[in-house]
Amino acid sequence: MPVICQSCGAVNRDNARYCLHCAQPLAPARPSPDDQAWLTARLLADPSVSVSPPADMPTPGVTLSSAHVYDVPVLAAPVRLDEESAMNAPPVDPKTPSLFAGRYEIIAASGETVEALDRQPWRRCWSCDTTLNEPGEAYCTQCGAALDGRRYRGLLTGATPAGLALVPQVTDPAARAFLPPIWDQVSDGDQTLTLTPDIPSTPPSLPLSELQALVIGRDLARLLTLLHGQGLALGALEPDDLDISPAHTVRLRNAPGLHRAAEGDTTTDLIHLATLLEALTATPRTTRRLDEEDITLDVMPNLADLLREVRTGRLTDPAELAQRFDLLIAYHTAPAPLRVRFGAATDTGMVRDLNEDSLLALDLRLIRRNQPRTWSLFIVADGMGGHSAGEVASDLALRGALEVVQREYLMPTVDTDAHDEEENLRDVVRRAILQANEYVVREARSRGNDMGTTITMALVAGDRAIIGNVGDSRTYLMREGKLRRVSRDHSLVQRLVDLGQITPDDVYTHPQRNAILRSLGDKRDIEVDIFVERLRPGDALLLMSDGLWEMVRDERMAEIIAAHHDPQAACKALIDAANAAGGDDNITVILVHVEAY
Repeated sequence: MPVICQSCGAVNRDNARYCLHCAQPLAPARPSPDDQAWLTARLLADPSVSVSPPADMPTPGVTLSSAHVYDVPVLAAPVRLDEESAMNAPPVDPKTPSLFAGRYEIIAASGETVEALDRQPWRRCWSCDTTLNEPGEAYCTQCGAALDGRRYRGLLTGATPAGLALVPQVTDPAARAFLPPIWDQVSDGDQTLTLTPDIPSTPPSLPLSELQALVIGRDLARLLTLLHGQGLALGALEPDDLDISPAHTVRLRNAPGLHRAAEGDTTTDLIHLATLLEALTATPRTTRRLDEEDITLDVMPNLADLLREVRTGRLTDPAELAQRFDLLIAYHTAPAPLRVRFGAATDTGMVRDLNEDSLLALDLRLIRRNQPRTWSLFIVADGMGGHSAGEVASDLALRGALEVVQREYLMPTVDTDAHDEEENLRDVVRRAILQANEYVVREARSRGNDMGTTITMALVAGDRAIIGNVGDSRTYLMREGKLRRVSRDHSLVQRLVDLGQITPDDVYTHPQRNAILRSLGDKRDIEVDIFVERLRPGDALLLMSDGLWEMVRDERMAEIIAAHHDPQAACKALIDAANAAGGDDNITVILVHVEAY
């Protein structure tokens, strides 16, 4: 039974949900079948012919109850529902340009690339994909979308299809999921028109991170494997040909180089992929010379290493390349669990009356479905500003950083069992230190003093340590008995060393060795240094304030650590050594031993 729109009075089919004329939702409640039949006949009848209402239809002048209200607008012109008009498209105006395949008007062309206007959009709704609309309907009767004026971009090709025109011939659904979606493909004579839907997308913001590029490279290597299995080659791609989701997955917006594969095309495809990934990440093509100490079996190659293998012909199979990408993705997102044992200690020193340093050490372990995961957080902050200032600043820095790590990383990660992506970890450490700075700046301004603090922190997720630093508190990595500084001091003497005006040994005796160029509390906009280290069983992390490293040289610290199996005993020995050397400042140290889980 036809349905009458209560907004414009148009007559719709009985299964319509939206009006074909004005797109208003059609009310689910309808008059009785007899009333509906009378109303339909009344609207469609010749005005000169009288149509008797149903027996229960109220007569003019009679007051209607709430159950008998009919809002029937008067139509400017009756709508015909005869079978002929319902089954056939409206006649084409003689002035209308010729239509490709009787449907699409080519309104713009540049070579094979065209823009087409759909002159029969009712055949298939662009929004909900229904084919239930009838000729001439301006709005979809299933979803209410406006049907007129739909434009599509695509290719108009000849007898030998290529690019987008080849996509419909790809039968593998896994490959089609990576290729551009096709709206329609129609032929007219010896020409084929291939159109794509207008899907809003934003070109990738370059350069991408290595992890983003690895996911994209993995997906495209899988696509190459599938295409080569069907005798097709993908050809060259530009960054603008990609549609990248927030989860870093990729689908092609265009495939201009898709063609039937010839000899050598499969290898060429890998070279094209390497070129694309270099463009996405701004990775330079370099020849790396390896020293003997760099050649170790447990060092995972990076993206540049894989692309170098492709260009030199050592990697020629896209399936193997996809597996190598998977290994690198896991290396970045699924760190191996390691166990830590740590010691932590602080001391006022031999000269100062007040200890303005603060430290935090946190170890968290989780076993879920028999899979262990480990996290640790270590922070050392060296306060400045004197009584009721320096110790307040260092304490605020710890609280601010801890809040961010707990709220934005630890709790969501434990709740969802999310991956420990390196880029996310770097961002968490940076934001943690920025919030620590905000807390100190806010308190300093409220008190009207110049309180400040340095900070060095290490967020450890499995075998990955993300280290953040502002000021001259330091973090070291000890491996195979050798102590190596990870962080860089933001101090005047370090700047002089960088400029070559003093030697590294002069740092310990320079009269301005305590001059800090960057610290928390100076200003709201502060730069944070971030470092990433991959840990191995047997490694040790060492975090300290300048009260230790200014008193005890690196070689002596390494000897003390090596002499004490217990990290807490090593911390006490390090503090004792600093005090024995003069103890000019507060001394704070955290020593973390890394072990196999």
